[in-house]
Amino acid sequence: MPQKNLTDELTTVAGLASAVVVHAQSYGIDIVPICKALDINPACFQSMTARISLDRLCRLLEACALLSDDEAFGLVSVQAYEPGSTGAFGYGLLSAPTGLDFVQFLDAHIQYVTHTSYSRLLVDERGALLSWTFAPIIVKRDQYVDMSVALVMQRARDLAGLLTDQVEIELERPRPRNIQPFRECLTRKVSFGQRMNCIRFPPSFLEAVNPAGDRRLHELMDMQCRSARPATLDMDGDFLDQVRHYLLLHVCDGEYPLSDIAPYFGLSERTFQRRLAQHGTSMNDLRDSIRREVSFNLLTESELPISEICYRLGYSAPSAFTRSVTRWFGHTPTEVRERKSA
Repeated sequence: MPQKNLTDELTTVAGLASAVVVHAQSYGIDIVPICKALDINPACFQSMTARISLDRLCRLLEACALLSDDEAFGLVSVQAYEPGSTGAFGYGLLSAPTGLDFVQFLDAHIQYVTHTSYSRLLVDERGALLSWTFAPIIVKRDQYVDMSVALVMQRARDLAGLLTDQVEIELERPRPRNIQPFRECLTRKVSFGQRMNCIRFPPSFLEAVNPAGDRRLHELMDMQCRSARPATLDMDGDFLDQVRHYLLLHVCDGEYPLSDIAPYFGLSERTFQRRLAQHGTSMNDLRDSIRREVSFNLLTESELPISEICYRLGYSAPSAFTRSVTRWFGHTPTEVRERKSA
């Protein structure tokens, strides 16, 4: 059974995986032993409120894709998905009165559904552009992204029908061997190998009226999502834990200007520094600690090139990363990786 680790601090709604069991069975795959090895209780997939480790769910999906030899495993699994399995979030999308309400709800609660390190909605005369990415420590997430985007597009299609053919999607994942399932489940306007995941909704979608829209239910689901957000998003709990969570999500940022971070916690720069000092630490110390943990995880648990790990940790040059790793572990990045595999 895997030990709890840094990645388990990032979670997602368990109901997102409600169709995985059924889809895996269509390939003759029994996910129970896989779930056991990952310390996941598959029964939680049927819960509308349970949350599970994002990293472990990503690993489950990647294992299923490997066993089925299907790059589109996560994408196609949504065909067995029951609408509303994500609880308030799913019903909020289903009841959105208009396309604009749909997009704004998606933006407002993407952090409720799954921890992201960056998400932004831009609405202008060209439509709405939603961009997002995940914490660098979540290494293999292609299947999860495929599945979650397909679920969004499934709900968008319920609302606007053929207008979704005009939606444009950019994905971080590498281009698959067969892109046809992606064009069928998402949109014909899909591209791969991008730096960030993006969905562009055209003005026609934003103006579309949902035939099943229910503004009162939509507003109730909005309230429920807000009340059910993980504590880390509501700024409850230990102050240092909250700062660590922030740094974990933004570990790829090269700098951490207090002018950007302090307002996130509702504090002035001076008060923020004072509170850290009261806990016997500083921003630099916390950043160094997070980088140390993330670097060890990526060096020993992934096959990412060292240059990519350097980028994910926000270092400007591989030499600076090497110096840090040597200071932390007494070995170079290559030696840390080799010692783990020996």
